[in-house]
Amino acid sequence: MKPELKDYYDKYGRLWHGPYPFTSDAVDGHAPAAQGLYQVLYQQDAGFLVAYIGIATLANTIRRRLKAHVSGRSNWALGRLTEPAKFSFVFFECDAESAKQIESHIVTTEKPPFNVKPEYKHYVPSVAVH
Repeated sequence: MKPELKDYYDKYGRLWHGPYPFTSDAVDGHAPAAQGLYQVLYQQDAGFLVAYIGIATLANTIRRRLKAHVSGRSNWALGRLTEPAKFSFVFFECDAESAKQIESHIVTTEKPPFNVKPEYKHYVPSVAVH
């Protein structure tokens, strides 16, 4: 069992809550019914790799989106994890505009392997980092 850390800082200094195990129980216990961003992280020897980033809205919250991913009802790649114990999630509560800009930047620069929509292939990096 991997230890639960309380905070996760991305390479831009943003403080994300987590990481928590990518399980239904952890999502129920930790993910908020709020808007913002969430990431699914893959544990490597050198730290975490962003495997997926998603946007949550007031209508489709961080908890609801993660719950759909954990149960295999959303992103097809996340629904087929072969080593789920190596995955964790983090979340960052923010407004919708900031969420879109941060997601666009991370998808463009880090190329999370489970962000598989065709429109992600042509993102242009933002000049501003939130």
